[in-house]
Amino acid sequence: MKPVPPPEGQRAADEAAVRDFIHQRFVEMFLSQSRRAQLGLLAAAALVAWLWFERSGGSAPLAWIALAGLVTLWRFFWTEAFVRGAGRAHETGRIVAVLALNGVLMALPLVGFAQFSQIGRAAVSIVLLASATASVATTAGFRKVFLAFAAPMLLPLAGAWTLVARDAARPLDALGLAALIVAFLLFLVSIARQNYRVFEESCRIRYGEQQLNRELSSALEQAGEANRAKTQFLAAASHDLRQPIHSMNTLVAALSLRALDARSREIVSLLASVSQSLSAQLDGLLEISRLDAGAVRPNLALHRLDRIAASHHAMFAPLARERGLQYRLTLAADPSVRTDSALLMRVLGNLTENAFKFTPRGGSVEIAVRREGGDALLSVADSGIGIAEAEQERVFLEFYQIGNTERDRSRGLGLGLSIVRRLCSLLGVGVTLASQPGAGTTVTLRLPELASEPPARADPRTGLALPAGLAVLVIDDELQVRESMRLLLDELGCKVLLAEGSEDAARIAASTRLDAVLSDFRLRGDDSGLIALRAVQALQPGVRVALVTGDTAPDRIQDAEAAGIRLLHKPVALADLLAALEPEPAAQGTR
Repeated sequence: MKPVPPPEGQRAADEAAVRDFIHQRFVEMFLSQSRRAQLGLLAAAALVAWLWFERSGGSAPLAWIALAGLVTLWRFFWTEAFVRGAGRAHETGRIVAVLALNGVLMALPLVGFAQFSQIGRAAVSIVLLASATASVATTAGFRKVFLAFAAPMLLPLAGAWTLVARDAARPLDALGLAALIVAFLLFLVSIARQNYRVFEESCRIRYGEQQLNRELSSALEQAGEANRAKTQFLAAASHDLRQPIHSMNTLVAALSLRALDARSREIVSLLASVSQSLSAQLDGLLEISRLDAGAVRPNLALHRLDRIAASHHAMFAPLARERGLQYRLTLAADPSVRTDSALLMRVLGNLTENAFKFTPRGGSVEIAVRREGGDALLSVADSGIGIAEAEQERVFLEFYQIGNTERDRSRGLGLGLSIVRRLCSLLGVGVTLASQPGAGTTVTLRLPELASEPPARADPRTGLALPAGLAVLVIDDELQVRESMRLLLDELGCKVLLAEGSEDAARIAASTRLDAVLSDFRLRGDDSGLIALRAVQALQPGVRVALVTGDTAPDRIQDAEAAGIRLLHKPVALADLLAALEPEPAAQGTR
């Protein structure tokens, strides 16, 4: 389809804008060169005045050079004010007037041309011809402006040579010089026309570039607005979805703690599986928002890359066996790297899940560690369906999935590789992807290798348990969430108190000793979990507090991180809830 040309009125407006731009560039160029050009003219005038005075004496040459000095002084300090004072419509006219004054001034010594010697006449002619030639550049060849300066010098010079021809020994030589001067002026007009054409074309190109830059800036601003709107939408949608899922998780967890028959336990197990699937998808949205908000801060330390790979391999081996995949670990090196092991394991997890997802039963997936130069390479390679070259960059975009036009949610939301790219950028890890359709895919992570081996790390604590009768205050403005949390905490043996907002929480804290407080981040109106927790802490400074939120908005995540209060994301896993409620060992011993 041919592009539709703009309407006639639009073309006229665009051309007027271009013409205005060219005019302004011309004025700016003239003013920027005005002082330097005037100093050159003053030097040329001094030479002519010396030749004139030497030949004729008298006061005329002295008066003329004094006048030239005054004009130079005026142009040096007041030309810009004179030109700009006319307004855009008349700036060119004032430039013409200024240059015409200079041209006439430079031609005044020609009144004594007959008194000059042949060498003097030649010298004056050379000075005037050189000044006219130089003006082709200083006026950008703008014909009206150029002629305003050159014609008042060269036409009188040709006339002066014609007049002295009557008394010359060889009059034809003088007449020939006069004709040559006129011909040279015409030649300069032709050169000026070409020079102005180049100037105009360069201005049009520059104008086009500025228009493109403005359009690009506008497009980038619109893209930024769209991205911010997307983030806000995801945050709002994630928060609204997390509320009921959090309640469902809490109720499922409470049910799982009760004595159930086999059929009921099967139903609870299925509910837990569905809830975990929904939670995993929402976790992807949350992680994208946290990364965009800058709320994820890597905890860099020295780690053995082969040990990270081996731990990851062991973690995913049962899933590989379940899917009938050959799952190999190749450790060709034992490099030490400075990284955040938890975030790097998250990257590995996303890559391995992708490899499992797109590798059919009987295929192979390999985790490999090797060295290359001064870098350590960690790769995940599969023998799966592969990725076409045209798709290889797009797979790192959010919500992009190959071959999932039906939007099968069992295959996720298409956030895994987008999270991989963000996390690798955060960790300073290079990512490369090599793939061919039908021949599998290899994703390689490149990390700078360090020399020292990291110290041994203690195993994380497991099997958390709560002391009986723990007093827990739950703050949430939604009745459903409060009641589901009460049921779960009751099953855990806690003494549960409920509050809708900051006022309720402060009233309860003033009359009841609390061990822990769990508060939703967003409460009604201007109230918030941060306000509620601070109110409780003001009354009971030693109480353990945690914010529970389904909000993924970057600014809210940053506020929570800045407050230094533990942050739990809905739906909250039981292990995370236990970890937040469990007393410190010293505190537990004093109960």
